Amino acid sequence: MIDNLPKPPLLIITDTPIQSKTIEEVVKAALGAGGRWFMYRDKKVSSKIFRKTANYLFKLCREFNAELCLNGRVDIAESFVGAGVHLQSGSEVSSARYRLGTKALIGVSCHSIDEAEEAEKAGADYITYSPVFETSSKPGYGPPAGLAGIKEASAKVSIPVVALAGIKPSNVKRCIVSGARGVAVMGGVMQSLNPGREVEELIAAIK
Repeated sequence: MIDNLPKPPLLIITDTPIQSKTIEEVVKAALGAGGRWFMYRDKKVSSKIFRKTANYLFKLCREFNAELCLNGRVDIAESFVGAGVHLQSGSEVSSARYRLGTKALIGVSCHSIDEAEEAEKAGADYITYSPVFETSSKPGYGPPAGLAGIKEASAKVSIPVVALAGIKPSNVKRCIVSGARGVAVMGGVMQSLNPGREVEELIAAIK
């Protein structure tokens, strides 16, 4: 298996509506705590605001040699050398790869084995697989896949599987043991009164 995930393999996803602090404050705290992989996700702002925030976050991440990917916005990722993207479907990978180049980190959101296999065939570098556990951040995707789902997905595809939804320091190790190459969090960090501490605990659980 080729594993080119950022290290530590903790993907921190931003989400404006649920956070207790600004995106900038949370990302700064997470970087200070050792976070090195971020996804900027905000589907409610204009393209102008999204681009402005992405520009700030990209510069901030570059200071820490951290990876930043943009959720769905290939058009904006093109503006930043080294920026990756996270897509909603494997069918989008080919176009994104053409526009961003071979070195860009491209991930795909998957909720079934069929979607995971499609993403791999399309050339994705990794997939997030969700929901693993119960969570309010990922409604509408059916019952949680559980650790059995992670184990099955990891056995079916050779690209890294990143466990998403309901991830906490207390269950990270079980995800890794079940075959996940990394974990992704949104609410756990974005809603935390102390996001830096939460990130530290998550990273410690991965090791």
